[in-house]
Amino acid sequence: MDAESCVREIQVYNTLTGKKEKFETLEPQHVKMYACGVTVYDDCHIGHAMQAIYFDVIRNYLEYVGYKVTYVRNYTDVDDKIIKRSAERKMTPKALVDEIIASSERDMEGLGVRPATHEPRVSESIPEIIEVISDLEKNGYAYSTADGDVYYRVRKKSDYGKLSNRKTDELQAGTRDLVKGDKEDELDFALWKCDATEGASWDSPWGRGRPGWHIECSAMAKMYLGKSFDIHGGGRDLVFPHHENEIAQSEAANSCKYANVWMHSGLLTIEKSKMSKSLGNHILISKFLQRFPGEVLRLAYLQNHYTSNVDFSEQVFRTAAQRLLYFYETMRELDALAASATGPVALLPEHKPDQIIEAYHHEMTNDFGTVGALREILIGFRKANELRQGKKSPQKAHTAAAYARVFRELLGVFGILGEDPDVFIQSLKSKIVADLGIAESKIEGLIADRKAAREAKDFARSDDVRKQLSDLGIELMDTADGTRWTVIWKEDV
Repeated sequence: MDAESCVREIQVYNTLTGKKEKFETLEPQHVKMYACGVTVYDDCHIGHAMQAIYFDVIRNYLEYVGYKVTYVRNYTDVDDKIIKRSAERKMTPKALVDEIIASSERDMEGLGVRPATHEPRVSESIPEIIEVISDLEKNGYAYSTADGDVYYRVRKKSDYGKLSNRKTDELQAGTRDLVKGDKEDELDFALWKCDATEGASWDSPWGRGRPGWHIECSAMAKMYLGKSFDIHGGGRDLVFPHHENEIAQSEAANSCKYANVWMHSGLLTIEKSKMSKSLGNHILISKFLQRFPGEVLRLAYLQNHYTSNVDFSEQVFRTAAQRLLYFYETMRELDALAASATGPVALLPEHKPDQIIEAYHHEMTNDFGTVGALREILIGFRKANELRQGKKSPQKAHTAAAYARVFRELLGVFGILGEDPDVFIQSLKSKIVADLGIAESKIEGLIADRKAAREAKDFARSDDVRKQLSDLGIELMDTADGTRWTVIWKEDV
């Protein structure tokens, strides 16, 4: 079944309007999308993975249903934190940035997050940033001070606050900062900062300095997507002030609407607490990938809608790992059944794999509803597992092949089921038992003991070995090809 034929309309929640809207592109069948990337002063943690995974899937789905997608995700490589960290580590800002970007790229690859179409760095976009600031000056929205700083006049933008539903008078009442130096108003924010830090400053019409945080994204989005584009994404914590200020700058500089749709992912907590190093719940992506394949984190996130706040725990990761084992073990069985499929044969009438595709699109076209889509896929897996019962037949083989194709196609959009089942199952099981502190040699030894007991018709001993393995969280499956084992990851194991 063709994906495009299943999709008539996509509804997307737009933070700017506060409602779901029919998704329409500025150019026919071409989506232009920007998402704020990481500030590269430290290695990425699993909170950074949240936005990366969600917008990776959104991009994948849009391409799946026939859109061309130009996706821009930047690297913020000019920032106070970078200057501070590079000084602490006695290295240049450039050396630190290159190291962290390389680390981030390894992390994203490990998570199956595809590179964006363009991944610009702020440091390589300085001329474009200066151009936008100059346009703001010409239009009366920016002013420079005697110190060489440049600020944006917030009050001049009459609709400032439209994204976050804030009014300038309320912002003034809520601030405690005093007007400093030649800054006209306490609400005004920096576009350019006077600074001569070696390796993190550039010449400009206002003197040597570096750009403010907000102007960077406005300039890089314009470089690759134009003055107006379709989707701007990011975490909910960026709505104010970052995204609000992006809108103010870009619309004042370009005299047109900035992004049509604003999409924001939720926030992450670990067992109801904010993730932080001081609490000991700060999980680097690289450390996570030592314990689990990247698909585990993808599935753990996609079991939640992208707009939802997500709370992770050890049990959430274990449940996601267990479900992935179920998916891959089912795929291994379906592939084995499908291997004998030859010639045009009708599917078993009680099995309709294409209905899964229709149900999947029904969920995904409703604001990229991965939760409902996964639910429909899981129903399909349960139905497909019925094929493992009874005798083989040509119809059963073709039905198994149809299910396997559908599952790989749909979960492939989610970045799941992309590995060979045997390889993935062995890798995941090895990681799980190592994490549990169980030697695989012990499992294989007990399985050999059980085999010997069964051959000796010592069924009491055989049952005792099975129980020993079960107590470890290992479940045995006796098949025509021998005994296989999987992990039933219990909370108390």
